[in-house]
Amino acid sequence: MHLVNAVIALIGLTLWILPAAAQATGLPTSSPLAACGDDRTMFDVSRGEIKDRLDPPVSGKATLYIVEFYGLGDTGRMNRPLLKHGLDGEWIGATQGITYVSVSIAPGEHHLCSMWQEHGNPWHNTSLYNFHADAGKRYYFRAQIDDKAYYVDLQPVSDDEGRLLVSQATRSISRPKH
Repeated sequence: MHLVNAVIALIGLTLWILPAAAQATGLPTSSPLAACGDDRTMFDVSRGEIKDRLDPPVSGKATLYIVEFYGLGDTGRMNRPLLKHGLDGEWIGATQGITYVSVSIAPGEHHLCSMWQEHGNPWHNTSLYNFHADAGKRYYFRAQIDDKAYYVDLQPVSDDEGRLLVSQATRSISRPKH
């Protein structure tokens, strides 16, 4: 009887661990977190320039902007959460404080992910959004962390609001840590 219970416990543990292992190694999965990149990838972020104009769009592509607004009164880097951003299962960069990332994307359906780096369980520190992109258009998202409940919130914003946010932020220069 003890052997049967041990076998059942082992099977249950295996079924519980396999989906998490598949996500952590980047294997295909039906998990909503498949929009993100490999969970083990960590980024370093530095700041680029503040620009008062947007980059020209790439022919036949759309442009995606993600702006992180956190710590408006913070003049240093202390307590500024680092958010990494994924699109269709690949990380496109990271932001920290009042910074943004931008990337040219193909027209069509896309799945966006913003995840708080190094802050516990990704199921509780991730925000997802899917959208359809058209060539020649710009898409703006604001990524924020609620500093009372500590969760990530990713929301689309209008073109006017998006241009304003980008004009107030510095370009994020993010590189994966090795």
